Amino acid sequence: MVVLNSLAGIEIGRNAIVEEGGIAALVEAIEDSSDKGEEFSVLTLLQLCIHSVRNRGMLVREGGIPPLVALSQNGTAKAKHKAETLLGYLREPRQEASTSTP
Repeated sequence: MVVLNSLAGIEIGRNAIVEEGGIAALVEAIEDSSDKGEEFSVLTLLQLCIHSVRNRGMLVREGGIPPLVALSQNGTAKAKHKAETLLGYLREPRQEASTSTP
């Protein structure tokens, strides 16, 4: 998870993660990881989705909302905050979100 999180910090890394099915894997990791694994998974998803409407859509299609809601209620303080932030981005209207880069 730490390596994926580091890769998500650069554009080529974000693209590689998404192209290789990383969003689905990160959603699964939120459901099945330790507290630290959850924290890194949600942080990585946040990095993938913060500026990409397309990635947000992929996250929703991969069933990411229920685990994020659960994490926002039951996770560590860091995980809760990141999950709430990511859920906020997912709630953005499409026209607002479309001003972000894909």
